[in-house]
Amino acid sequence: MAGQQSPAATSTGGSKARTQAKPVVAQQQQETSLSGLTPEQAKEFHEQFKVTYTAYVGIAALVHLFVIASNPWF
Repeated sequence: MAGQQSPAATSTGGSKARTQAKPVVAQQQQETSLSGLTPEQAKEFHEQFKVTYTAYVGIAALVHLFVIASNPWF
């Protein structure tokens, strides 16, 4: 048993197999984004984000105006 090597430990064609695996990994990285969303999902999320952010800024502006109107500092 001590003299036997596992198939992974042998070096017959190992470099050839590694070079063939690289394009598959590169292809998988190109298909997925950093967030894991597809381009369609990212566009949908972005559209909803723009609406939500605009509403947030609008409400914040109104609240600031109400505070200034109720308690002016000058």
